[in-house]
Amino acid sequence: MNFLKPIALFLCLIITTLLMAQGFEGTIEFTRKNHFDETNYTYYVTSSKVRIDELNKDGEISGTMLVDLRTKKVIAVNHDRKLHMEIKSKASVKDLSKSEIFKTTEKKVILGHNCTKWTVSNSDFKSKAEYWVIDKGDYFFFKELLTALNRKDKIGLYFMQIPENIGFFPIVGEEKGFDGKLKAKMETNKMTKKKIDANKFKIPDGYAEFKN
Repeated sequence: MNFLKPIALFLCLIITTLLMAQGFEGTIEFTRKNHFDETNYTYYVTSSKVRIDELNKDGEISGTMLVDLRTKKVIAVNHDRKLHMEIKSKASVKDLSKSEIFKTTEKKVILGHNCTKWTVSNSDFKSKAEYWVIDKGDYFFFKELLTALNRKDKIGLYFMQIPENIGFFPIVGEEKGFDGKLKAKMETNKMTKKKIDANKFKIPDGYAEFKN
């Protein structure tokens, strides 16, 4: 019996936990755009949990997702109907094995952060993603968040193809066709380091569980 494999896995989990504990805590406000829509969101980030608020045009919360980064449990909260339910989504089955990854030497300062341009392209889907990634890699929540949400958009899927993405956060991400036309964009508007109240990750009192 191979006793080294479970020991190595245990050590890996300990290291990951320690890294996440040292990572970014605070809020990230960003906008997601495509040809049809533009939506604003706010992340509330701690070492083990993320709250995602979707905002309407008046800046009010229209929906919330509560994500446990360790268990990968995702709960959607509907504030209008005062309901909550667990969301279970499957990982994408798209074959992205032909993705080509480049970490360029292009630099830019965005929101006071030194950033480097990374690109991922895929000939099968005739599209590419361009990211401006913060050089300081203490954003350990982001990869775990993408894994928990199983996002299907190209900006998320392409970023997950980068082997060395642990701890890095794309402050701007764009999906473009091979013709150069913009298809979708995720752009950070504000980042604030601060302690997040644990109550942010609780389902409000009086909300019922919705069951299919």
